[in-house]
Amino acid sequence: MKSFLEKFSPRATGHRSGSWSESWAATARQALLYALPLGFVALLAAQWLDADYLALRENSRRREKAAAETMGVTAAGEVSTLAAFARANVDRAAAEGLDPPNALWRVISGYDQQLLVLIRAGDHTLFPPEDPLAAPKMWEEKLRTLIGVASLLRDGDFVNGWFPDAAGEYYFECLRVGAEQTRKESCIALNARFIFPEVIAALTKRAEKFPGWAFRLRDPFGLTIWQVGVAPEGYESFLMNGALRGWAVDIVGPRASGHSVFERLALAAPLAMVWLLLVYQARRADKARLSEAAARAALATRLSHDLRTPLANLKLYAELISRKAGDVAGLDRYCAVLTEEIDRLDALAGETIFGDRSAAQAPKLVAADPCDLARRVVARYERLLSASNCQCETHCAAAGLLRFDASAFERILINLLDNARKYAPGRIDVEVSWRDGLLMIEVRDHGAAGAGGGEAKPSHGLGLSIVQDLARANGGSFSLSGADPGLRARAAIRALAEGEPG
Repeated sequence: MKSFLEKFSPRATGHRSGSWSESWAATARQALLYALPLGFVALLAAQWLDADYLALRENSRRREKAAAETMGVTAAGEVSTLAAFARANVDRAAAEGLDPPNALWRVISGYDQQLLVLIRAGDHTLFPPEDPLAAPKMWEEKLRTLIGVASLLRDGDFVNGWFPDAAGEYYFECLRVGAEQTRKESCIALNARFIFPEVIAALTKRAEKFPGWAFRLRDPFGLTIWQVGVAPEGYESFLMNGALRGWAVDIVGPRASGHSVFERLALAAPLAMVWLLLVYQARRADKARLSEAAARAALATRLSHDLRTPLANLKLYAELISRKAGDVAGLDRYCAVLTEEIDRLDALAGETIFGDRSAAQAPKLVAADPCDLARRVVARYERLLSASNCQCETHCAAAGLLRFDASAFERILINLLDNARKYAPGRIDVEVSWRDGLLMIEVRDHGAAGAGGGEAKPSHGLGLSIVQDLARANGGSFSLSGADPGLRARAAIRALAEGEPG
């Protein structure tokens, strides 16, 4: 079975939800208004604190750039030196007049075939010989790559760069003299396995002059060739030129120290505390306003509901009086009912309108006979029940005087009867009993059960919500269950035996 509030107070629940959201929306608007000037002050203060840090950070970046250029020059110098030494050997072998190809093969063999040589005149290749038997097969594929790269870079007297190979990347240089058919071209290419050990040794030695720095050298293909230290927050990257065209030096030097957390908190904490205090006061005022509005709305709703039943009874008996003007005995009986209803309305007004006691406050215990009180309530509303085609029978198992809240007892019984009259007219059984210090009030109607013999279809009267609040305020409980047919509403309130201490 769904919760009681979901069944019996959907409108009240929606009202509370709407009030809650409206309250938070108002608080959010006020918080934003408070935050705007404080945020402006905080922004100015933050700029003042960070001005010197930005200058220090720019100086740090200039130092990092200078260090990166130093490392790049060191690496490029090693590559250029190795390439220049290889070119000198190639040029010396090519200048021999006896057998230049054999002299060049001896130079290449001295590099363990990690050196490629290409000499062309116009479109004619002088070295290596075009005879496929004269060039080693393991060298042939690399040479074709070098020829392809050199063919793409036909502009300029000196071109250099890097190209990948299955055996590792190569650094190449091409020197050119003349133009078109008279152009003479000499290219060399050194394998990275021959170059990198020298470059890494030179960079490692140079890095010793930068203690606490982190360096990383990446080739044009994204591979990290050398690294010293680790930068957890990322590197500053600088692209290289010359022999390392396309390479990148990543570097992180000592960071400029900003203002400490305590310095920032010393500035931000007072502003935050002022803002929180303003928001708290605004929220507190909104909650007080909404609580007062909700209390007034609940008071008006409950009073309207509690007044509706006795007023209907008063109207009915007024009509009966007008019809029985000649029946003195009937008039006396009707006037007695009117008097009881007027007394009940007077007591209800004292409890709700004038604040004598609310349902959430301590109950007022009086000595009364619950059976007699229940019968009188049923008799008082006999005509109203009959007008709705209801027949009510009362069964009582609580004999004698008990000390309990008679007003709450009466309101509970009237609301349960009125709920059954409205939503399940017909036979109504009322049973009053007392056990274990609780006075039980049970009202069962015989309306239609739920489909398939399952849970009974509940009514949605505000009176059931009032019954639940009254029962809880008097130390009891309220439940609603299917009776097949109909529904059984059972409320319990605290009741003491006569003479028993409260």
